[in-house]
Amino acid sequence: MPIYRPLLLILLFVAYGTSQGQTTQNQKQTDSIFKEYQAWPDSEEKVDTLLVLFKKAVKKKYVNTLILDEALRTAEKIYYIDGIAKTYDRMGITARYASDYGKSIAHHKRALGYFEQSTDTMARIKCLNSIGVTYRKLNLEKQAFKYYFQAYTLSKDMGHSRSMAIALNGIGNVFVNTKEYDKALHYFRKALKIEESLGNERGMEYDYANMGEVFIHTQAYDSAYVYLNKAWELSEFNHRKDGRGIKQNLLGLLFQKKGDFETSNQHYSKAVSIFEQHKNPRYLSNTLINLGVNHLHLGHMAQAKTFIDQGLATAQAINSKDNTLLGYEALSEFYAQNGAYKEALDARNLAVLFKDSILNEASQKSIISSQVAFEAQAKDDTIKQLAKEKEANRIRADVNLQTIVVLSIAALLIIIGGFIVFWLYRKNVDLRFQQKNQALKNYLQELDALRLGQTEAPIDFKEKVMGFELSNREVEVLELITKGYSNNEIAEALFVSQNTVKTHIKNIYLKLDVKNRVQALKKVGN
Repeated sequence: MPIYRPLLLILLFVAYGTSQGQTTQNQKQTDSIFKEYQAWPDSEEKVDTLLVLFKKAVKKKYVNTLILDEALRTAEKIYYIDGIAKTYDRMGITARYASDYGKSIAHHKRALGYFEQSTDTMARIKCLNSIGVTYRKLNLEKQAFKYYFQAYTLSKDMGHSRSMAIALNGIGNVFVNTKEYDKALHYFRKALKIEESLGNERGMEYDYANMGEVFIHTQAYDSAYVYLNKAWELSEFNHRKDGRGIKQNLLGLLFQKKGDFETSNQHYSKAVSIFEQHKNPRYLSNTLINLGVNHLHLGHMAQAKTFIDQGLATAQAINSKDNTLLGYEALSEFYAQNGAYKEALDARNLAVLFKDSILNEASQKSIISSQVAFEAQAKDDTIKQLAKEKEANRIRADVNLQTIVVLSIAALLIIIGGFIVFWLYRKNVDLRFQQKNQALKNYLQELDALRLGQTEAPIDFKEKVMGFELSNREVEVLELITKGYSNNEIAEALFVSQNTVKTHIKNIYLKLDVKNRVQALKKVGN
């Protein structure tokens, strides 16, 4: 084993260097893209694109708040209400991850004020749930319940089941904090029923873990193991390694409560490996401290001190208040068991002072947040008013555009109507001209006949075919046939369609009892 230990250390060092190099590369890439977006003209698209860039960077473990600052500046400049709301909401989430809960609440509440003027109800629900989470972190359960319940009510009105389940889980966790475990279990079960109906395995995994934690606190260890095992199976099936770490942490807590510290350490050790790999310092600090507590119960004092110190240092580095408090309490117990009562008392005093400082800091930040909120209200009101004026101007512009379009269409229709009237007038003039031309042609034919010595008075064609019971129109058609007109010429002369001419000719053939023009001409003596 000693032979392979240096090689293992080298491999770990190389893996760490590769990871760090990848992180640096991600940061450079994000910063480069950010500079490109900064040069874009101010627009809603720019704000939305910056928010997407920030989210992608966070997923790669890189938090550049300058991106959010630029998004907020742009959104406020163009009075983009949705953009302002979403940016403040993202700022609130970022502050919460940094354990700056006072700032988190201040940002979320400003976001909520803008969301009330927005049509994005889903974003508003998420904001309400986020405020609930932050208040729960501050152990302000009454306020947390208020915002979770608002999120649940709004989700129910919208019929959005997934958001209902999230709010129900939040309410359940509030009751875990207040140690009202029966109520917590009631809400977790309601959330689980919704997630099962949606087939959302990730939500089911979260619900099983929450219910397992409740059963740990109520010392129903068998039930706790069943639900934690269900959560574990889902995290394995869906390859959620971070989720596996949390389940291992809870299983460690389960066996710790049962007094099986060796088995508890096995689960905690697995959790440590996962949290280190996925860079989750909050859960890592909690797990390390609990490993120290277990070794303390097992009498492994040196290991206990090492794990407690590592966990406490990690908690302090990320400003995790709950885990820092847990570390001081574990350190106090360690010194007490080793007979170092002065050090134990000092650690206990540090725990008490730290707990008081959390409450004082929360109170102070609440006052500061109220002052900031009061000062910001005037600015927010101005932005909202300008946004309303911008929207009113947009509506007026749309109305004006619609009016112009309607008037343009009306003018076009009038022009088209004028052309149609003119065309009909010209058609009528042409018709009259054709009629006069035909009359002149007939007159000239009569003159030609007189010159040729035809002195007999011409017999009227209508009288000539009277015995065949033809209609006036059929007489006209037949007369033109005798003059050698084609169907097309007859149609033009009588201003009818060729189909109409064909119908008249068919009727003429029937009445004359003939089959073609030649027979018809012979029949009428032409």
